[in-house]
Amino acid sequence: MIARGWLRCRLLSWIALPIFGAVLLAGCQTVSRQTYDLVLTGGRVIDPDSGLDAVRSVGIRSGQIVAISTGPLQGARMLDVSSLVVAPGFVDLHSHAWTPIGMRMHARDGVTTALELEAGSYPVASHGTHGDIAIAGRAPIHYGASVGHAWIRAKLLEGSRAHSGMDQAMAQRDSVGMDRPAFRSPLTAEQRSAMRDLLRDGLRQGGLGIGVLLDYMSEVVSAEELEDVFRVAAEFGAPIVVHIRRGAAGDTSGLEEVIELARRTGAPLHICHIQANAIQNIGGFMRQVRDARGGGVKVTMESFPYNAGSTVISAAAFLRDWRQVFGIDYGDIEVPSTGERLTAESFRRYQQRNLGLMIVHHYNKEEWTRQATLAPDVIIASDAIPIAGSGPGTNVAPFGIGTHAKVLRQYVRDSRALSLSDAIAKMTILPARMLDSYSPAMRRKGRIQRGADADLVVFDAATVTDNATYAKPLAASAGFRYVIVNGEIVVDNDRMVDGVLPGRRVLRNEVLSR
Repeated sequence: MIARGWLRCRLLSWIALPIFGAVLLAGCQTVSRQTYDLVLTGGRVIDPDSGLDAVRSVGIRSGQIVAISTGPLQGARMLDVSSLVVAPGFVDLHSHAWTPIGMRMHARDGVTTALELEAGSYPVASHGTHGDIAIAGRAPIHYGASVGHAWIRAKLLEGSRAHSGMDQAMAQRDSVGMDRPAFRSPLTAEQRSAMRDLLRDGLRQGGLGIGVLLDYMSEVVSAEELEDVFRVAAEFGAPIVVHIRRGAAGDTSGLEEVIELARRTGAPLHICHIQANAIQNIGGFMRQVRDARGGGVKVTMESFPYNAGSTVISAAAFLRDWRQVFGIDYGDIEVPSTGERLTAESFRRYQQRNLGLMIVHHYNKEEWTRQATLAPDVIIASDAIPIAGSGPGTNVAPFGIGTHAKVLRQYVRDSRALSLSDAIAKMTILPARMLDSYSPAMRRKGRIQRGADADLVVFDAATVTDNATYAKPLAASAGFRYVIVNGEIVVDNDRMVDGVLPGRRVLRNEVLSR
């Protein structure tokens, strides 16, 4: 029987050559080696881009998804993920948590790509390379940055200081240093010309757009300077990622300013944490964005699912009439490491003596946050706070630790206000699409499709939960059973795998090897 089978295969191959010979021979041969590096079997595979929501097996080889099958697959490692959800790894467009512990916390929350797009970096390749917080070459997840407008201003206004971005400030343990000239001084016409050249240089380096911390320098960035930034972005088709200027609570003038510039220049526009700027006028803000989009402006928006913001006490908003800006008072300001609520006297004392103090300002309401979170065209992005340490009194907010699990718990499972597929779309394909018309590297992320990057999250929809609070911010999310980055498992049975560091720097046209 064996001989006859062999002879039949040989005869068929000769008849069908040259067109079908190779195929028939392959079909007749016994598979003697494992086909895939890793196979996920029996999971509910959800790919919002294609609409797939079904039980499938997924085969991974050399860091890519190469098979999505209704039948069995064989691999070097087989993971039975029956009863679990298999989703694209979450893409976080707005993370300042580019430190080793920050990256680990992101991974525990299902994030496989965390991008510093609001603040950015300059030079782009120096993002994540400083001191004991460096992540370059030792990141469990992917990372990348836009070109940081603020850090180019720093280069021009501060001379010989290093100007690589917020990571440089964190490496020096001086917070973001918002008392620096970069945030306090206008540019001359000559400096504006140099700024334009440096922005172009950063985009040529592979920066993922231009990040503009406009609200932190509202008093010094002129309309002419801001238009220069938009025009450079338009030359490259690069997105502007902006923290808009704030007016009084609910005022739309800062939003109108950037939408008009996007309309006039053609630059794509992304609005950071729209609910944090809109507050009680979230409906009006989102309506303006949609109206602009309907009029041909390329504009997207994001939000995070928390009702308080977090920044340093020296931020520009707190040097203005912040009570009018946020619609709050001193008692709504909290020092998260101690739980202290401020008074007029303690607020002034901290501003004089501790400009880098991280504070939490409770200015939003759940009804406003919920409206943004449930909107189908609003991306989920964490605005993760920088994390340099993990000891008692670590002064951060829970955004970068629990954002994605919080959405899945609170809005999908508990209240059933958001479908699981829609929630996953807001964390995967929507952020990937925001960038992928500009950055080919992002066309392989946020998807479960053949040829896509093997960045996946496997979770239990019945148990996934956020544990981080303002009082205990470093309590990792739970329920993300496996997190896979570049085909390697970095979270295995809800635990980080030490020493597995497949994260790569994402640039516009490529993902670097390290």
